[in-house]
Amino acid sequence: MDSLKSLLVQAFPAHDYKSDVLNLVKVVPGSEKFAGFFLSQIWERCSLWNCFIFLFVVTNLKCIPFIWHFRILNGISRTIKTQRPKTPPNYKQLFQPLITTSHVPLMEIDFMMHKTNSSYFADIDVARAHFLSTMFGHGIEHFRGGTGAFAPFDRPLFSCALGSVTCSFKRELKAYESYELWTRILSWDEKWIYLITHFVRAGAVQPKEYTLYPEQNPNLRDLTESEGEKQADVQATSDLLSSHPDVVATALSKCVFKDGRRTVSPVFMLKKSGILPPTCHDKPVSTSDSTGNSQCGDSCRSSDSGIAVGNDEEECNMDRIEEERARGMESARTLANDVLKKLELEFTGVRGPVLGKHIDGVGLEGIGRCAVLLGIEIFRDLLSRLLP
Repeated sequence: MDSLKSLLVQAFPAHDYKSDVLNLVKVVPGSEKFAGFFLSQIWERCSLWNCFIFLFVVTNLKCIPFIWHFRILNGISRTIKTQRPKTPPNYKQLFQPLITTSHVPLMEIDFMMHKTNSSYFADIDVARAHFLSTMFGHGIEHFRGGTGAFAPFDRPLFSCALGSVTCSFKRELKAYESYELWTRILSWDEKWIYLITHFVRAGAVQPKEYTLYPEQNPNLRDLTESEGEKQADVQATSDLLSSHPDVVATALSKCVFKDGRRTVSPVFMLKKSGILPPTCHDKPVSTSDSTGNSQCGDSCRSSDSGIAVGNDEEECNMDRIEEERARGMESARTLANDVLKKLELEFTGVRGPVLGKHIDGVGLEGIGRCAVLLGIEIFRDLLSRLLP
């Protein structure tokens, strides 16, 4: 405690913190005496270790126990009517991304002083919760029977289950570096919806506009000559490398909507959420001619997306949506069921030989092995007696 006081006095010899607090609270009658007592109690009880612990917790809030659940609940809260956008999303915003911001705390750093690979998946969970709750708020309300924290007991549990997720790492993120997660719909089929998430360095990419939250649009200005040249260079580099230079990682998630044990098709959710026109059917509608070729009756068209359309204006919009969905499906096939089934069949552990078994490092044995690695003789000798 004395050492901390001396450090503060040396750093700020002419600064009187107590008088600052007293001046701040003079607006409240009778508060000077309480503020002085409160400040003196903090000063007497503080210690260097307490300050270190406080700073450590504050700078690593993202990694403390149960904070992941809090972050997920924060995303799910977007389904509440008062937390929704003033204008609900529509088909024009179907493939637009939602940006979620985050940073790299010290406890997410690996041995190379970069963001550890495993922490990316927790961020993807949070970004996915924000996106699904924002885009499908009305559909979720339809199935849950309300927007409260708890669904009615007479309704089955509605959820969006994660079938699989993959992530490719392109560049590193350093300690306390800020970044953004751009999440959007890539494609869907009759059962699964595929979401793509890009990890982008914060501030590196400025969107043209915020369509769902227009109040977030900054005052737009024309680019200067130097800014225009820089943007052109970035675009040229992006075209050459087939990716933006500030995209550090890309993730693909395969999800399915569940109403209890019943599967809800993505098209039905899009329709109930007001994103697709209500005339879009859940099942492909087609007939066959005398030659056996499939034809669309009554000017309807459908595919494995589950979309079927009628009038010309609606068909024009659905054509563009179907074209983008089919294009995204080519990239989403890496998580297709037939591919994953082949990977599952690669398991060779049934009645086959194995190399051995290791523990993951938790417990006395793990401590002992780390002591051997670091050359700490005391721990190594002590644990060698305790362990068999």
